[in-house]
Amino acid sequence: MQKVIFMHELPEYSEYIDASVIEYIADGQIETYESFEKYDLIAFDWYDLKEASAPPAQILIYVDADDIFYICENETSYAVARRFFIEDVSNERCAYLFFKDLLRGGVKYIEQLENRVARLDDDVSDGTESGLRENIIETRNEILRAEKYYAQLEFLFDEICENDNDLFSDEILKYFEVIHNRSVRLASLASGLREYITQVRESYQSQIGIEQNNLMKVFTMVTSIFLPLTLIVGWYGMNLKMPEFGWRYGYVFVAGLSVAVCIVWFILFKKKRWFK
Repeated sequence: MQKVIFMHELPEYSEYIDASVIEYIADGQIETYESFEKYDLIAFDWYDLKEASAPPAQILIYVDADDIFYICENETSYAVARRFFIEDVSNERCAYLFFKDLLRGGVKYIEQLENRVARLDDDVSDGTESGLRENIIETRNEILRAEKYYAQLEFLFDEICENDNDLFSDEILKYFEVIHNRSVRLASLASGLREYITQVRESYQSQIGIEQNNLMKVFTMVTSIFLPLTLIVGWYGMNLKMPEFGWRYGYVFVAGLSVAVCIVWFILFKKKRWFK
């Protein structure tokens, strides 16, 4: 029998699945792939890569020489299993076609992510516009999601190709080798994108640091100019009788001194190339 069912429907199929196996599955202790003498249990999380906020759909596949069941925990995983489920073929081919369709469009999706990262890289080079940080974080999360998904399938196909209980024929194992290699490439591409987006994020942080340094440079120049002027104002604002108060050119002297301070600092800043 070949069928997509819900987890709570398992007892209804005790004719095809041994009761001990049903109890074992119900315990929820199954790992990604478990091979037994007469059957295999394949558990994985399906990710809707086109919808980053969608939770993963957990699917369990029971396959033996006569039967294959796609066991789903909720409506989401059931809909996914039904979408990729193909009947009227052998059990092993049914499993192969299911996983083959899961990988369909993977290269195109990775290319779209790569283009997004490249655009973010260009945006960082142009400046730190509003919302850029959020876009980088969102893209990074999508890349991590894709990497986790394809790495999971890579491990899964590797275990299937081991074929410890000889449940799959040599012919179908060749096809599984093909999609295994495809999952390896997709996982590798996603890993490379993760490093790329990490570099973009570091570039963004560096750009922020440069802009902050430039801002501090402006504050430093303003402070350097006005601090001596403030000292001059404070000095001549004291309630004391100074010689300059009776000097006819005292006011002009103070004004000229203030201008001279500004000119000196301007020349120093220009020599240090702080205006660039």
